[in-house]
Amino acid sequence: MENQFIRHEPCFERILFVLTLDRKKMKERILIGEEQQIRFRLNGSQNAEVLCDMTRPLGTFLINFERDTDRDWNLYGLSPLRQALHSNRWKQPELEQAASEFLWEKYLSNDPLKMYVAFRIWNSYLLAREPRDRNAACDRFM
Repeated sequence: MENQFIRHEPCFERILFVLTLDRKKMKERILIGEEQQIRFRLNGSQNAEVLCDMTRPLGTFLINFERDTDRDWNLYGLSPLRQALHSNRWKQPELEQAASEFLWEKYLSNDPLKMYVAFRIWNSYLLAREPRDRNAACDRFM
């Protein structure tokens, strides 16, 4: 499963963030992807397309959990997309590009949580911009 932060058809499937813990081996495994593809991957299929399949030492998820004290996610990820939903069609590409660059940087960080949040923000925006009613679209996005 490949992702790009450009205007395209949104993903209509449920995207899951799955954390499995193996206390005996002291490992955690994180999978991100469509529900059915994750089921295939957990059943042993290496051909299943997922956004992330990562095994790390147990507790890494909690230790590396990002706290957004500077509100960067809100300022650079959500706000431009919210403004794009309320702006005219000529300003939307510029606002989308600003958010896209921030989200793409977070997605490439190789941190599963950042990847998941970046994907969900962008996909939620794509889903919200479908209807013509701007206020309802913005409410659904937020």
